[in-house]
Parts: sequence; C-alpha cells; structure tokens
Amino acid sequence: MPEAVGDGTGSEMALHPMTVMYPGARVPAADVDTHCVPGPTGVLQVHLTRYPLEPPSEYWSRPESLVMHRMAVDPRPIDETESFIPTSSTEEERSLVLLEQYRQEDQASVACVVVARADGAPPLLVLDGLRQRRSATVVGVIVDDHTVLAWVHTHDGYGGTSGYLVTMTADDPGAPGPVSLYPSALWGWAQWWCDQAQQLVDNRDVGLADLPPPPLALDVVEAWRAYRVLLTGPDRVGFPAPNPLRRIGPPDIEPTE
Repeated sequence: MPEAVGDGTGSEMALHPMTVMYPGARVPAADVDTHCVPGPTGVLQVHLTRYPLEPPSEYWSRPESLVMHRMAVDPRPIDETESFIPTSSTEEERSLVLLEQYRQEDQASVACVVVARADGAPPLLVLDGLRQRRSATVVGVIVDDHTVLAWVHTHDGYGGTSGYLVTMTADDPGAPGPVSLYPSALWGWAQWWCDQAQQLVDNRDVGLADLPPPPLALDVVEAWRAYRVLLTGPDRVGFPAPNPLRRIGPPDIEPTE
C-alpha cells in the first residue's frame, strides 16, 4: 500500500497504480479504523488509520479493538477503462489493467464507504448514481480538493431509501487533509453516536435509523494531525429504491508468466 504523505496539501497518499484510469483518485481501497474522542472545544475528533487489505507479513495481526470498515474508490465503467488503455499496450499489460479493474469493482461492491470524484459533473447526480450501484452505508463525491458531498444511509422504505445529505468542507482550504477520508469520518461519527445512544437504553437496539442530523463540525485526525471539517446542511434526502446490484465478474483473460 502506498505510504502516506503528511504534507496536508491534499496529496495524502502516493499515486495508486490505477491513477491513469481514475484521474485524480489518489487513494486505493483500505480497511479504515475509526476512533472517536470528544475534543477539548466540544468538536468530536474522529481518528482515522488506514490499513492495507493484505497483511504486510504473515506475522502481523490487527488488534481486536479496532473498529474497521472497508473504504473503496468507485471504479469507472469497464468500457471507459478500456478506452484509456493505449493501443500500443501488450496483451499482458491490457490483462493486468482489466484484472485490477475487477479488483477495484470487487472491493467497492462490499465496502461500507465508497467515494468517487465529480470530475466536473453535478455532484448530486454522481452521488445518486453511486448510491444506486453500491450498498455502502456512506457514499461520498469529491467535489474539489477541499469539499466532499456525502450521504449517510439511514432508512429503507417501500418506495425508496433515505438518509442525511451533507456538504463537508475543510475549514482551512489550504490544508484540507485527507479529503477522501471525510466520508469515513462521517461513518465513524454515526457508529460512535449509535454506541453512545445504546448505552442509554436497554429495551431495544439503537441503529442508523435513530441517527440525528450530523454535527456542524468534525475534527478529522490522521497521523495525529487534526483537520477541522465543517458540515453544512444537513438535509434529509430520499431517493427511489436502487436498482438491483450487478456484480462484474473477472475478465476471461490471464496475464502471462
């Protein structure tokens, strides 16, 4: 997994090998641990730590105390990805790209948090498409290098689904921190709130359907550096029921030895 770059400029991780296929998407899929602590100013601090999907060695094991969720970057459609492959590429190079596309698709299909980039398209339209393709609890659209439109899913109904839509903006646009982790911070807050509320009741289970509107601000903390993120909205937004999820199988090709 690429190493973090803690310069606070938005290039929070080294470029993923698929950046050519996903312009601007710098963060590969990861398991993210969230740990929430009330801050001294009253703003909740959400400490985020990324872990590689594959253990770095056979001797390494994750502590049982971690509160993990899968975060993934939503891959582009396969036909669009293929159009980016240079015609001069060998069959082996083409195979490797398509196999990586399948891995990205497989990771995004089971992730709790999925992010995508607006790339100039209307962010809400991108978010709706992302919500329909993914069963994630939180979906986020990176609007620019310091803004994310995020939606946390709370209810399913007969005619559709609903949740809270918020715009997450860096308080200091010059040092936004890990923008791609803003949706994970929202997920962390939701889980923290449910855990806190569950301690106050003993006759029923507390779930996402009980969530209040998200707070006005969160401190997103990575590598012990805090980045204040402002949440505007939030709006209770409903969508039609999503289309049935379609899994993309691996390409019928194998790279040569």
